[in-house]
Amino acid sequence: MSTSDPAPRFPDGLLRLLAEAQPRTPRELAVRLGIPVPEVEAGLQGLRQAGLDWRGQAGYILPPEPPPDPVDADAVGAALKDLPQVPQVHALEQVDSTSAWLDRARRQGMRGPVACCADFQSAGRGRRGRQWRMPPCAGMALSLLWDIRHWPRPDASVTLAAGVALARALEDLGVRGLQLKWPNDLYLDGRKLGGILVEARAGRDGPDALILGVGINLRLPPHMEVGQPHADLAGAGLDPLPSRSLLVAALIRALAGMLQSFPEPGFAAFLGEWNRRDATRDRPVALSGGDGCTGIARGVDAGGRLCLETDRGMQRVETGEIGLRSRP
Repeated sequence: MSTSDPAPRFPDGLLRLLAEAQPRTPRELAVRLGIPVPEVEAGLQGLRQAGLDWRGQAGYILPPEPPPDPVDADAVGAALKDLPQVPQVHALEQVDSTSAWLDRARRQGMRGPVACCADFQSAGRGRRGRQWRMPPCAGMALSLLWDIRHWPRPDASVTLAAGVALARALEDLGVRGLQLKWPNDLYLDGRKLGGILVEARAGRDGPDALILGVGINLRLPPHMEVGQPHADLAGAGLDPLPSRSLLVAALIRALAGMLQSFPEPGFAAFLGEWNRRDATRDRPVALSGGDGCTGIARGVDAGGRLCLETDRGMQRVETGEIGLRSRP
């Protein structure tokens, strides 16, 4: 089964060697990896271009402070061994997209539950094909493949339920000030912390799998520009930050528990919690796409639809995105 990244940025193993926080020359790195020195040098430049600001000193390569924190798949699996359905866990150094990796694996016969996380994504995706940027080990890129052949149909509200499940997991780790923004964003004190992307996949007899992707900012470089106000867990008051292995295990546990409860009772079991965390409730918003209507956000209903109070009455919106607008 070949599911590798079509365009790797650096040799596999290089990031994990830098995580050991031991000064090494490019030649020493090459010997450890069993590859030519020029490949190591090109890989180091690829890591720098991806946002890992390693340092050079007297011919030695030093990782940034703090050093990168790669995910340990064995540690994650051990933390999940008590689950009723224990997902296979694949922890990759680099990938184009964890969701794309799982989709390639699914097309080659892999069945869920399977989790894929990566220390670096070169082509992470958000809604509407937007790029999700994340330097190596600066966040969490995680996707979960889940078998839904027993579901009567795919349910779009699973995205909102995933938001609640993730918020619970992060709060259990000590994060405060979490909010949810319809339909798929995690907010921290009014700024975007992460996002969720759920895609149904069909087999011969109709939809048979979900791929649920999550991106969460962990420690973004202060100079990084992502196009909107953003937050990360490093700014959430956690001291120390959880290891990325602990974090991914907590997120997988939360998502697996949520998915096991679907489709009955479905999102209705999460409705109250979602509305209590609603970042835009009772605030004026504008809906992008369609007729671009505006109104006051009044939470979501049991089907996960946005309740938007407009001049034409209460509208229940199934798809789209909203942005806050100034009060007239």
